[in-house]
Amino acid sequence: MRNAEPIHHRLKQARLDAGVTLAQMGVALGVSPQQVLKYERGQNRLCADRLPVWAALCNTSVEGLLGQAGRHALTHLAGHGVMSLVQAFTAIGDPSVRQALIETARALALADRQRREKPALPLAGN
Repeated sequence: MRNAEPIHHRLKQARLDAGVTLAQMGVALGVSPQQVLKYERGQNRLCADRLPVWAALCNTSVEGLLGQAGRHALTHLAGHGVMSLVQAFTAIGDPSVRQALIETARALALADRQRREKPALPLAGN
């Protein structure tokens, strides 16, 4: 795959290289095969949260799908920690393990938000 190509070309090529049908990709993404075709034609944009699913089904990386410019933009916007997390996530092949990881991350985010929003208790004697 050439990195200079638009992402929709890389999405299609990755799917074809992996032997994944439009219907299979649609099921994995929760969309119709026609919608997958629109992503691959560049008529609609694929949401970033669906890239790991596409990459995993095609046995490739999110970085490979994004190409050089996309990798730099994602790293700049999200930081290296997010890139590491996405790489680890795409390496997990078992959907139930992926779902468990998502649920764990959501629970941790909720606990962190609640901790930050909890008002500080006044010190004794004040």
